[in-house]
Amino acid sequence: MNKQKRNSILIIDDEKSNIIALSNILNTEYSVYAVRDSREALEAAEKDIPDVILLDILMPEMDGYAVISELKKSEKTRDIPVIFITGLESKEAEEKGLALGAVDYIQKPFTTAVVKLRVLNQIKLIERQRQQALMTKITHSFLSGTDVDILFTDTLRMVGEFMDIAQVLIYMNEADSNILICKNEWINPKLNLESRLDDRFDLKEPIITLINDLLASGRLSLHSNDPSYIEILKPYRRHFNNYITTPIFIKGKMCAVLDFSKEEDGRQWSESEIDLAVLVSNVFSGVIERNAIEHDLNTVLKLKAELIAAKERAEHLSHAKSEFLARMSHEMRTPMNGIVGMLEIIKMGSIPEEIKKFFDVINGASNDLMRIINDILDVSSMEYGVFKLTSVNFDAYELFNDVLQTASHNASEKQQSLKFNIDPTIPASLKGDEKRLKQVLAKLLSNAIKFTPEKGEIHFDSQVLHAGNNTITLQISISDNGIGISKEQQEKLFVIFEQVDGGLSREHSGIGLGLALSKRIIEMMDGKISVESELNKGAKFIFTCKFLID
Repeated sequence: MNKQKRNSILIIDDEKSNIIALSNILNTEYSVYAVRDSREALEAAEKDIPDVILLDILMPEMDGYAVISELKKSEKTRDIPVIFITGLESKEAEEKGLALGAVDYIQKPFTTAVVKLRVLNQIKLIERQRQQALMTKITHSFLSGTDVDILFTDTLRMVGEFMDIAQVLIYMNEADSNILICKNEWINPKLNLESRLDDRFDLKEPIITLINDLLASGRLSLHSNDPSYIEILKPYRRHFNNYITTPIFIKGKMCAVLDFSKEEDGRQWSESEIDLAVLVSNVFSGVIERNAIEHDLNTVLKLKAELIAAKERAEHLSHAKSEFLARMSHEMRTPMNGIVGMLEIIKMGSIPEEIKKFFDVINGASNDLMRIINDILDVSSMEYGVFKLTSVNFDAYELFNDVLQTASHNASEKQQSLKFNIDPTIPASLKGDEKRLKQVLAKLLSNAIKFTPEKGEIHFDSQVLHAGNNTITLQISISDNGIGISKEQQEKLFVIFEQVDGGLSREHSGIGLGLALSKRIIEMMDGKISVESELNKGAKFIFTCKFLID
């Protein structure tokens, strides 16, 4: 086996100096290979299917735009993330590449940290997607009705092959004893290893105390990365010193152990590997517990008490999480508000114009950071189920005016025209969450401005879709004649942490939360959001939302 399972990077660039520079930056962590001819590059990508492609824009015969267009046509290569490498400073060049499906840009001359981080971002996303696909496959298999022992064997094989490790073992606790027995295994066929089936492991001190501490602390795994208990386990690790062990507890008692082992000692476990081991352990825990219940109906009434206790613990944790998020919101926003406020005070004083420009840059960056903080806190609140809408009376026309006034100012900086139509039949007084509606409108207008070229047009339209006795449903659309969105990109629009432009480019920056947040807020307002778009033909976002009326 290789010392390290390495992701592969294909560099496509006709300049040898660029290839050498990028290879030197990346080859310590990845398998890097390069092609200087753009047509040969297409054949190499089809043959080897690299994890990430770094593609130069300016090349003879076929430029980078033509190459990525061909890559996206092929079923084999269409999903490979492509990062453009370029010395061009043109905003139009970036927009064209992103519209064709590039996920990010790296500017020349290369900065080691930037190159590594942008490649790592794509590798992490790929690993997350692959891990999700594997867990979906495993979960579905356990719903198929196949014999459990067969399913365990198949799952161990899938996980072992996915992680490219030496072996995965299941040790079951023998009834009414402290003895663990190996009941199932997967051993890498590339290795000449002995079977561990029926191996017996007698739990003694200090292992019993360690296991009880794990249960009490809620820790989910033991692994050789962690030096805090490596010395305790070392005498008991007879075959491998590089491992993850995930105990399975049912009703306060350990009933099984999953053991994941690597042959080599020098390769550290990644966070994603540890997380995957825990996820697999959770699946096995559910299956083992389900089987135990099927074989012993008397356990149903224990189970009831535990569910009640679990519900109480969950409610306690939910309350604790709510308090934590409230504290985090205060602690993160308070210093940022102070920074922004002090900047405004400084700007009001008599300072030179050239210095005032610097404060404008700082102020803009601070406001961007505040928006990111707010988005992250909102997503966390949603994930923990503590995100709620408020209901207050507000003036709809005043809200529209505030949002459109800010958008008009931003559009004017790009010499864009913002046209709007507000249905006069919309009641002035509505009741709902004014702040969240404004957040959604501001995000959609901001995106329209961001992805529309200079001197472009943006249209805002609002109308009454349905009016009842005490409720009203509005339909709002925001359209532009910008770079547009492909069908493939539209599928990722409202997924958390995904972006249309996919990266950290100068013009199209962000962390991929805004549209996902907007979708959830709109759904909480009993509405829906959709998009109509084609590449280079602009985009139109349409959403509905419901409010109370007096």
